[in-house]
Amino acid sequence: MKTRDFLKRYAYIYLYVVSACLLVGFFIGNSALSVSNPQDFTIQSTLVIDAGHGGMDGGTTSCTGVLESKINLEISKRLERLLSLLGYKTVMVRTEDVSVATEGNTIREQKRSDLRNRVNLVNEMDNPIYISIHQNYYPESRYYGPQVFYASSPESKELATQMQTSLNHALTASNKRGCKKAEGVYIMQHIDCCGILVECGFLSNPEEESRLRTPEYQKQLCSVIAGTLANYLGKATVG
Repeated sequence: MKTRDFLKRYAYIYLYVVSACLLVGFFIGNSALSVSNPQDFTIQSTLVIDAGHGGMDGGTTSCTGVLESKINLEISKRLERLLSLLGYKTVMVRTEDVSVATEGNTIREQKRSDLRNRVNLVNEMDNPIYISIHQNYYPESRYYGPQVFYASSPESKELATQMQTSLNHALTASNKRGCKKAEGVYIMQHIDCCGILVECGFLSNPEEESRLRTPEYQKQLCSVIAGTLANYLGKATVG
């Protein structure tokens, strides 16, 4: 893609993220916002983006029959491109609809290998921040809205609180959920860094499921996530 075409294609997304940063700052009361020079940060974090499930593990199935793993990957790819455009160092756990398992003769053994490998990938990095992308599901279709879970560190809770606040206000104003600690989630209990798991919405809710499958809504979602991360990183390094 030529440079001019690239800039025309992504300039509006960059502006959207800047607007999202300002919106995030308004909601959490931080006025010192900057997404233009992430290289100026004292410590350059690696943003690890993990599209949940994959391969033999499709996750849940939406009300129209779409696998969660597919939507997770679409959103994760958009988020990675956006964060890279803003200058952040990023790593994708998976870029295709595959498992990251390396051993196991049964599905159960492969799932265990998959989870261990994701944890090892994160823990072997220098200064990572882990962002896991998932979708929610509940037997009753009336539930909707994002839900953010966090790992055990205080930094994880701080990031999750900011993320939940900005997602609620920017995307689903009527959603009153607060973030929660990720109890019983293997990866979140075994990573050594700041980490959050974002359930982007409910695939059991027809209206929300329809939005989550559209590129337009996925871009909005990723812009809010990226804006919140930019705000968190700026605040964390300014201290």
